[in-house]
Amino acid sequence: MRGISVVNTFDVRETHNRILDGFSARPERAVLNWLTPRVPKAISPNQLTVLGVFGAVCAGTGAALTNLSTSFLYLAIAGLFLNWLGDSLDGTVARFRKIERPRYGFFVDHLSDVASQILIVLGLGLSPYLQFQVILVALVAYLVMTIYSLVKLHVSRTMQLSYFGVGPTEIRILVGAGMLLTLFVEPFPVSTFLGDLTVFDFAAIGVSVFALGCAVVTFVKDAHEISSLDPVRGKGSASAVDMITLESGGAPARES
Repeated sequence: MRGISVVNTFDVRETHNRILDGFSARPERAVLNWLTPRVPKAISPNQLTVLGVFGAVCAGTGAALTNLSTSFLYLAIAGLFLNWLGDSLDGTVARFRKIERPRYGFFVDHLSDVASQILIVLGLGLSPYLQFQVILVALVAYLVMTIYSLVKLHVSRTMQLSYFGVGPTEIRILVGAGMLLTLFVEPFPVSTFLGDLTVFDFAAIGVSVFALGCAVVTFVKDAHEISSLDPVRGKGSASAVDMITLESGGAPARES
């Protein structure tokens, strides 16, 4: 059986740029800078990651339980806050204490983020305020942006966490504001060719279109920039980077 080994690829231990320029980035950074040195030493970055996932469980559960009572929106809002707190502080605290574990942290952080967002989205889809198929489209849009960010990190050493002023924190704020609004105003359905939709369905559709549009626009821009760094070579010329080596027991066969 052939194995695959990656060579000359992005190493998460190397320095890379982080683009986080959402509308709330500056005040968020100020809050995190204030909180980080005040986190008790007994609380580890791993525990903060668990707190973030626990918050996602609370948010999703609270949203789903609104079928029984709108009071469960308080649980969902508190869960969103805990998810933001744990997700934002885990890496920040590790860097502040100089105890980073780049490969482990990268692996756990991004997978826990994906799991958290899926839990929140499923809870919203099971609530009476959103069509399940609509929120699944939003989940697909989120996963597209996640995949795009990770591919871009691999080829350009740039981790883009926000697009056109919108990142994870802005999405949490939008969802939380919708939940707060629902505590005071019952959303009414509007008949469309897609069925009865509420204002939250329209918001989810809008976010999905925005995210997918960002992916297309950013892809065109990034592809142009990367093309200039990796120009077309003449036929038979050697590749500067061997991305994947396939090993089959003998001499490796290279694909460029």
